[in-house]
Amino acid sequence: KLNKFDEALDFHNKAISIKPDDIYGHIFKGHVLTELGKFGEALECYQSAYLINSDQPLLLGYIAHSKTIICDWENFKETIDLVKNCLENEKKVSYPFTILILLDSPELQKKTAEIWSAQFEKLYQKKNIILKNKNKIRIGYYSADFRNHATSHLIAEMLEHHNKSKFEIFGFYLGRKINNEDIWHERIKNSFDKFFDVSSLTEDQISELSVNEEIDIAVDLMAHCNNGMENRFGAFVIGCAPIQVNFLGYPGTSGAKSIDYIVADKNLISDDTKKFYSEKIIFLPNSYQPNVQETKISDKKITKEKFGLPSEKFIFCCFNQHQKINPIIFDVWMKILKKNQNSVLWLLNDNIYSNKNLLYEGKKRGVDKSRIIFANRLPLEDHLNRIKFGDLFLDTFPYTAHTTCSDALRVGLPVLTLKGNSFASRVAASLLNTIKLDDLISKNLEEYEAIANKIISDPNYFKKIKKKLNENILKTPLYNSKLFTKNLELGYEKVFENYKNNQPLKNFEI
Repeated sequence: KLNKFDEALDFHNKAISIKPDDIYGHIFKGHVLTELGKFGEALECYQSAYLINSDQPLLLGYIAHSKTIICDWENFKETIDLVKNCLENEKKVSYPFTILILLDSPELQKKTAEIWSAQFEKLYQKKNIILKNKNKIRIGYYSADFRNHATSHLIAEMLEHHNKSKFEIFGFYLGRKINNEDIWHERIKNSFDKFFDVSSLTEDQISELSVNEEIDIAVDLMAHCNNGMENRFGAFVIGCAPIQVNFLGYPGTSGAKSIDYIVADKNLISDDTKKFYSEKIIFLPNSYQPNVQETKISDKKITKEKFGLPSEKFIFCCFNQHQKINPIIFDVWMKILKKNQNSVLWLLNDNIYSNKNLLYEGKKRGVDKSRIIFANRLPLEDHLNRIKFGDLFLDTFPYTAHTTCSDALRVGLPVLTLKGNSFASRVAASLLNTIKLDDLISKNLEEYEAIANKIISDPNYFKKIKKKLNENILKTPLYNSKLFTKNLELGYEKVFENYKNNQPLKNFEI
């Protein structure tokens, strides 16, 4: 927690040398190596721990999580079946976030979240918080991502557009020390009426500060993100406000008794999946995802050659983290490339392990490594400038593109997605639906493949899709941050009035 990773590594190595069968030495060494980006070595540590005790809580989840990061798909189906079996037997097998990546099952996602939340509910005592009468509703936003991060890229204008005559806005920063040059941190910080760095406070202290500031609605922008490293979920179990909301950061249910509402839309949560959410739902009218209307796009003169892209070929792309890529969707991508020889696949340069494994997996499926090209990470404005070279964004599944999808659509890059059953598998569909591009939402893998093949083989159809997208960027509400904020505030007002009138929790449709 002090970020002294090298020292921590020395101590874990010493512990293992004294007692080689100390399971925690191996597990925590794995955690440290993960923090250092040494994902392959971390996986070896978790596997060593697994040989000591395969029933150790969360250990199978650590192994699965590490394998997804590096795209190690050996025994992929067996691992997933084992995880499912453990969950069905109520075992604490994994962080909730890993299950969002592995399984398109709102039922098993809820079960994982409930098991995870239960440990906090045993550890912390819930306090009774009384609503105080004030002129304005006080909203507290809690996150470790008030910095140069996808969450801040989405919420910046939303925070700035809050109606200050009706609401007071408070920020609670849970994250690590910020680089002074982080303009996003400063921008987010300045949008709040009051801002608190609570990263060094305990869960009890965060709760106490929130209660002292008389927060009415506490909005958890993390829930079970970051696998519990920075999200301080215990503060919400104790209580930060009389009304507590799960929003944006974690695309799934919290599974917690302490969280009252989740912000969603009708594309994300259907009538038949409501039962898999422990929260009541605030349904927003368009997409649940906020966006900035104005974003800086670099005007640097760039060429395809600069990024190693062929000038005359069709460029399929996916800028999602490699953790979201699995052998099932990759099989489909490789079939598309093999059918369309005049095409390449442009991926994010994520980590050395996954890059190497993806090239190996492509070769296994008969696709030459020269047809898979990696894009180095760039500042957002430069990245938005270069992705215009992509022709079609091929989405991952079951964890679809979220911020990466709205980034692509913003610059006129069409995104092809597969709509599943869970929240995480429907976010890209929610965004495409809002921008009125349902043509690119597929129902199964066969349809996904067929749409990709049609787009590359039918230039008129492709032009029609591009034209529709470019027209709808301005006409539809996806990037209308003022409208989004207004709708969200209506949601806040409804749940606040409901609470004040002493009514039971219920779903609200805005």
